[in-house]
Amino acid sequence: MAAATHSTRTAAAHAEAAGRADGTAVADARAAFDRARGDLARDGVSPQRLRQTLALVLPVAEKLWSQNADLTGQLAQARTCPVTGLPTRAAWTAQAHHVIADGPTVVLLIDLDGFKPINDRFGHDAGDAILAHVGAGMADWAAADGHAVGRLGGDEFVVAMADGPNLSARIARLRALLTAPVRYRGRTISVGASIGLARTADLTGEDLANPLSALLKIADAEMYAAKGRSRRGRRLARVVPRPVRHLLARRSGR
Repeated sequence: MAAATHSTRTAAAHAEAAGRADGTAVADARAAFDRARGDLARDGVSPQRLRQTLALVLPVAEKLWSQNADLTGQLAQARTCPVTGLPTRAAWTAQAHHVIADGPTVVLLIDLDGFKPINDRFGHDAGDAILAHVGAGMADWAAADGHAVGRLGGDEFVVAMADGPNLSARIARLRALLTAPVRYRGRTISVGASIGLARTADLTGEDLANPLSALLKIADAEMYAAKGRSRRGRRLARVVPRPVRHLLARRSGR
């Protein structure tokens, strides 16, 4: 009887441990059952004791499977913006590192112009309609060439893509998608887009140690420069290769 009790506890422990495994709860629990069955067979346990053991193990496994499914869903939500359907900052950052590792890269930082007045005048539902429109447009634009797109938060979006020919045409197409009119409750609403651009080809010195951080700083400065040149941000930010420190100093007025 002591051996049977030990086997019962062992089976439950195997199932619990299996449920904790990341993303493989079902397969691991099946393996746990096999191990538990082997333990029971070695101990000479009767069919009745086996049924009792399974009655103990199965509820534990089912609970753990359910918890694993919940955690998987929460992880997916944490990596995807529910309004735009685009990757969140953390998810995009992981993708951007891969793009940079593959070769010369361009990072675009995008801020929607006129977004706040739409929220103030028509309400947050209208703002969400704009954000959803932007998200769908960016996703479609990125799908053809495998660009990494994401929402940083608020009305800021970001792109990491391979540098190469026809860059201006690709960005012009993106701008057209972002600024296309949206129908909302019988009204036509739209936003502008200020775009800051940075290239890995322009990075030097210490910037190369953390290229993504450097690219975002440059693109941020260029994006604000674009806003300054046009209230609606209709012109693409001109790329001016220069050290990151100089760009930040110019922005702060030092």
